[in-house]
Amino acid sequence: MRYSLGIPESAGRRYWLVETASLPEYEVLRRFYEAVESPEFRWLYEGTTYDALKNAGPVLLDVTEVPDFLAERLDAWRELAAVIIDTPLPIDELRAHLAGFVTARLEPEGQGLLRFHEPMALHLLLGEGGLGQASRAAMLGGEARWHWPVCRCRSGWLFESVAMNQTEVGNIRLPLQVEAEMVERLSGIQRLTRLMPVLADALDRHGLHEDDDGISALWRDMEKYWHGVAERRQSARAGVAALVNAQREASSLSEFRDRMYRLASSA
Repeated sequence: MRYSLGIPESAGRRYWLVETASLPEYEVLRRFYEAVESPEFRWLYEGTTYDALKNAGPVLLDVTEVPDFLAERLDAWRELAAVIIDTPLPIDELRAHLAGFVTARLEPEGQGLLRFHEPMALHLLLGEGGLGQASRAAMLGGEARWHWPVCRCRSGWLFESVAMNQTEVGNIRLPLQVEAEMVERLSGIQRLTRLMPVLADALDRHGLHEDDDGISALWRDMEKYWHGVAERRQSARAGVAALVNAQREASSLSEFRDRMYRLASSA
C-alpha cells in the first residue's frame, strides 16, 4: 500500500529527518534528550554548502528505540516538514547519503537548495515519480523505505510511503538535476498544505483511506485547483474557503470533484 493510516511499522533501524526552524530554538533536541537515554542525531546541512544554516535546518534523529516519541511529537508539532526513513545504514552513512541531495541543479535557475524533506516535495518527487526512475532510486537508497505524513484524519495520520525497488538502477551524477517543469510545480505546491484538512475530510467522508488511486487522483485535482487560485490571483484564504464549502455542500465524491473543477476553471 502506498498510503496507510497511522505510522507504518518498522522492520529495522528507523530515523526521523525533521525540520527545526519552525519551532523554538533547540526544541527538537530538547524533547529528544528527554525521551532517549543515549540520543543519536546529526545535522543534515553540516559540512554542505549550507553549513552556516545547520542549526536551523533539518536534524536526523535515530528513533529506533523510541517509537512513542515519534508518535507523540508528530501530534504535538503537527504540520512539520519531516520524513521517516527505515534503512539498515548507520546514522553517519545515512546523513552523508541525504546530504548529497541537499544541493540540486534547479532548471533553469541553476544550482540551489532542495528542501526534499517537505511532504509536498516528497509527494511530487518520490510518490508521483517526478524525479524519474534512476534519480528516485538513488535518493531512496538501497533497502530503504521512506514515509511522510500527508494529513490528519479522524483515525490518525495518513502516511504516504515509497520503497526502494531492488531492480531499479540507483546510480546518478550529483548534484541532482530537477527539470524546469518540476521546479515550477515544486515552487507552487508548498502552499497546498492549506488544503490538506480538506483532503482529510474528503477521505474520512468517502472512506478512501485505503484507495491509493483515489487519494492520488484527489491530490492531482487539488494541485490543479490551487494552480487556478494562483492564476486568478485569488487570495489563499478565499481559495481555501471556496473548497471547504464545495466539500461541505457536495453530496458525493464525484460532485465534489466536479465542483472543484468548476472552481479551478472559473474566471
